[in-house]
Amino acid sequence: MSAGPTEDLQQRVIEFARATEAPLESFMMRRFSLDDPDQVQSIIDGMTLSLISFSYHRHPRGENVHEIMEKLDAVAPGTPEAAEMERRADDAAAMQIPFIVTLNRLLEEYYDLRHQLEMAARAEKLAK
Repeated sequence: MSAGPTEDLQQRVIEFARATEAPLESFMMRRFSLDDPDQVQSIIDGMTLSLISFSYHRHPRGENVHEIMEKLDAVAPGTPEAAEMERRADDAAAMQIPFIVTLNRLLEEYYDLRHQLEMAARAEKLAK
């Protein structure tokens, strides 16, 4: 049984904060009031910054697969240089793909949470 839409929304914000590796002492890890527009905006801003920070700190620092593929297009096929470029591209993709999958999931959650927070705050404002 669900604790209610507000509780679910607050729990999802906490889960998002954890997924983006926000510090345990972050204000996003505590309860907040949907009837306070400034507090809701602070939560949205915190989620945005947390997602940006996660992207910066967790992005693989290896080679850029797209740059390697461009270089591969410039070398003769079947050469040792082409084989080396293909190996480097495979290595870069292996590092980047899991990050991109995680980032896409987090972006979808961010969008949905932001939309729900804004809608809940509007509903609270109209109820007053």
